Amino acid sequence: MQQAWSFKTIKHDDLRYHGNDGYDDDYSKHYRYNNFVANHKNVKVGDVVIITDRNAVLGVSLITQLTTRGVEKSSNKCPYPECNAKKLLIRKTLQPKWRCSNNHTFDSPLIISGPATEFTAEYGDNYRQVNSINMAQLKEKTLRYNVQSSIQEVDLNWVSSVFGLASFLGPTINIHDADEDVERSSSDERKIVERSIKQRRGQRSFRNCLITKNAKCAITGCELVDILEAAHIDAYRNDSHNNVRNGILLRSDIHTLFDLNLMAIHPHHLTIHFSKLVKEKYYLEFEGKKISINHSLSIEALKDRWTLFDACF
Repeated sequence: MQQAWSFKTIKHDDLRYHGNDGYDDDYSKHYRYNNFVANHKNVKVGDVVIITDRNAVLGVSLITQLTTRGVEKSSNKCPYPECNAKKLLIRKTLQPKWRCSNNHTFDSPLIISGPATEFTAEYGDNYRQVNSINMAQLKEKTLRYNVQSSIQEVDLNWVSSVFGLASFLGPTINIHDADEDVERSSSDERKIVERSIKQRRGQRSFRNCLITKNAKCAITGCELVDILEAAHIDAYRNDSHNNVRNGILLRSDIHTLFDLNLMAIHPHHLTIHFSKLVKEKYYLEFEGKKISINHSLSIEALKDRWTLFDACF
């Protein structure tokens, strides 16, 4: 399951506490952390990452590669016996130079080394600078915010709606991606096809409700019910999203274009619009036409989808 994370990057000269020496990485390309960092086990290829420093949101991207290696991790400790202070500060003017959170002062820390696993998350190919989101907004959408944590989970649905992930981060589903070729029996194939059709059609009661309202594709006018699917304007997350105002009946190919943000409905004019390539090659006849529906749609949901589409095309 795809997740979204915030990665906090702090340059060496901006460290507040010197329990370690930090990393001087190019945050627009990759992020390094180790197995002592909370959530290190949960981050994976395909996850969305929001890069921040201490005060600002810097960028957003998608992890394309995750590597690990064994390293020697050095930690700075208070040299006083039995002191377990976790925070060490460097004093700029006072001597001795170092002070721990238990108020011990000393000229230099005790350096302790031990084995660790270092992770490097690569995401440079998809990185995009962000100026529209501030830290207060990000903190509000962080699921279990902790000011001390370097890696924290963020609400994926919020991230997707704000940044338009399906479009600018590019293909989490590549145009060439498909199931691997495997040998299957005809009965296996039939079961897979039936399951796929049912999943794309949508939940039965939701789809039936839309069919009752108007049993044809709202874009093409297709009346072949077998290939009509219940599309959610605001992506389905739970049963509350099965409200008929959040639904529209679409032919299967149109539904796919809608999910990929290659097509959108203008929230005020209710007209149909396609990306340039899609429009010019295949769907020009439907461009600019008004959708055909017999029920009202959520204007707010249409606005959100239009914003994603408009940002890309």
